[in-house]
Amino acid sequence: MKRLLLLLLLFPLYLFSQQIDYKGLPQWSWHKQDSTEYYLYTPSNMQAGKKCPVVLAMHGCCGVDNHATLRNTVDPIVRMWHNFGENTQSVPTYIIAPATSHGWQQHFAALKKVMDDLISNHNGDAQRMYVCGFSMGGAGTFSIIQKYPGYFAAAITMGMSFRGDSTKVKDIPLWSNQGETDYFSRALRKNVAGIRHLNGDINDTGATWVTGVNPRYSNFKGYDHGVMWVSASTQDLTGWAYSKINDGNIYPTVFFKSPTFKQITNTGENVTVNIEAHDADGSIAKVELYQNNKLIETLTQQPFQLNVKAQAGDNFLKAIAYDDKGKTSVAQTILKVNIPPSFKIKKLANAQAVNFYQNRINGIGNGELNYTIEKNELPEGLQLYPDGTLKGIPVRTGNYELPIYLKDEDGNVAQKTFQLSIKQKNKDKALVTNAVTSEGTRYEFSKMMLHESPNFNSKDSLLTTDLEEINFSNVANYDGLTFIKTDINDADKLINKFLIFYIDEDAMVYVAYETLDSNFHSTIPAWLKDFKKEPGQIVAQYRYYDVYSKSYPKGKVVLPSADAKTNGVSTNYFVMIKRND
Repeated sequence: MKRLLLLLLLFPLYLFSQQIDYKGLPQWSWHKQDSTEYYLYTPSNMQAGKKCPVVLAMHGCCGVDNHATLRNTVDPIVRMWHNFGENTQSVPTYIIAPATSHGWQQHFAALKKVMDDLISNHNGDAQRMYVCGFSMGGAGTFSIIQKYPGYFAAAITMGMSFRGDSTKVKDIPLWSNQGETDYFSRALRKNVAGIRHLNGDINDTGATWVTGVNPRYSNFKGYDHGVMWVSASTQDLTGWAYSKINDGNIYPTVFFKSPTFKQITNTGENVTVNIEAHDADGSIAKVELYQNNKLIETLTQQPFQLNVKAQAGDNFLKAIAYDDKGKTSVAQTILKVNIPPSFKIKKLANAQAVNFYQNRINGIGNGELNYTIEKNELPEGLQLYPDGTLKGIPVRTGNYELPIYLKDEDGNVAQKTFQLSIKQKNKDKALVTNAVTSEGTRYEFSKMMLHESPNFNSKDSLLTTDLEEINFSNVANYDGLTFIKTDINDADKLINKFLIFYIDEDAMVYVAYETLDSNFHSTIPAWLKDFKKEPGQIVAQYRYYDVYSKSYPKGKVVLPSADAKTNGVSTNYFVMIKRND
């Protein structure tokens, strides 16, 4: 019953996502092999005579049919291979994005033909074949690396437990990701431990730090099934994959037998480090040990053991094992000396009204550090994020006291009051203040720039400075303008006097409203027809916004709501402001 309920909850979200009106990139082309349809990304910056990696990316459940569309190219498991829509690649890479209505195994033979053809008749590199998948695609990834053992250099799964023969995958570099409460990957931690046992780590029970034992494993606290974006945007999955080469030589295994992860000791104490390293098809040539990124010792014979002197705070230990053919694996652990948290910076840089401000408040302490401040203590337009980033567009001049709290993983707290001076704005800019909805919800100010998100989600409790999945990839001619970031949850409201804000100069107000004009069609609310439609579009990954402008005298500005559902779009508008020349 629980599984059925989750499927029912996920299914409408998938249908909704089908309305994405993505226009694609010129590198994508539609193809068909036997009965399998797919889109192929062919890198445009390939060098003559140089081989390129090939990636197979399998989507989650479930397509309405087996017809491949550009919808199949926008999942994070695909976009991460070309920089999430900016269309740049650190390594020129073929990407295969196929489609299925249910399950993947019936497509394996055709997809194998596609990959083999890229190797034989194009620039595909047989030693750098990678596969990744989410949910049903994660199950497909686990299955295809078992069906074709020795074919793939690395595999990445998200949101799915492992099924099958562990002995067939234990030597294939594998990175598996899951949400903490995900039903579909509920057995993954146990699966990971079982495969690691086959690789000689009998003590591991599914550690999420880098153990140096295959497979690698990530578990995202506070997340359920939908871990695609957080997995792909907060970890270097592609960099890890590119580091794996399938040349017939199995990667060595390395892990710390001691100290245990976050073992507590005292400053200056000598702690024994005992490293296990072995190689399934050869021998270990050497093991390098680093403490806080400094090489401590190179060990060339068993036992790989020595003493290190503990330093105050978290001691990051890293062991790199080299096999006799030159391949390496890395293990990491932390030796912990308790220290009270404290702030490293003494003062904040001055800010200026209307100008975008960003400053990082750094501190020291054990584990992950969390920074907080009472919301009413922040100057209007600024926001403090848990990682210590203070950013936004301040709107009121003056001198402010910011009592900021720093908490470490042990719950120890430090407090420091910082002084922030906000200077007068430049005369050529309009000051925007008091952006609120008719219901009293305060909207955020930001600056138009690449990677900012057009909306915020008031229901999202996971407030971070990490990039939102929907973020600007092309801001057209509006770079640098002040903009009001609206709540995605207000998109469907129908209110005549919805958004209210104030400007201190005569200004041009731009409203960016989502448009579907490729495979689908959308409309605009009647009130926007009084605005002038500007040329060009703003692009946020796979969403497109037309821009409408209207001049307003200084004072109060009132805008109606988006009424997104009636107009066939899925997001709220956002507003940009520029002082009239």
